[in-house]
Amino acid sequence: TIASAKAKELQTAINAVKMEKLSMDVHPVWMKVLNNLKEDAEQINFSKDIAQQRDHFMSLSTNIYALIKVAKHTETIYYQFCPMANEGKGASWLSKESSVKNPYYGSQMLTCGRTVETIKQ
Repeated sequence: TIASAKAKELQTAINAVKMEKLSMDVHPVWMKVLNNLKEDAEQINFSKDIAQQRDHFMSLSTNIYALIKVAKHTETIYYQFCPMANEGKGASWLSKESSVKNPYYGSQMLTCGRTVETIKQ
């Protein structure tokens, strides 16, 4: 699946990070989320169960959000939220686009959700 392929790319990117080159404000956050990032990317990559992939994507999104908040980046990033995902508890994700493309429901409810934060550097 596309999710598996992208998760494999993410695994490669995570393993390529040179921790010694991270700034002092990013390094502690990286160390805190690293194992979870690896686990979530691996589970999304190898799982064939879309529900399990979505559960790991929720965790992945939360941890990437923590990194985005301290890291320097050149693009505007949109933190988006769907109140219906996660059995009605809601779930978030990051996007490079301001328009909502819900990753939790696909074509069923592609536009369900809203931008809750616009992150600029």
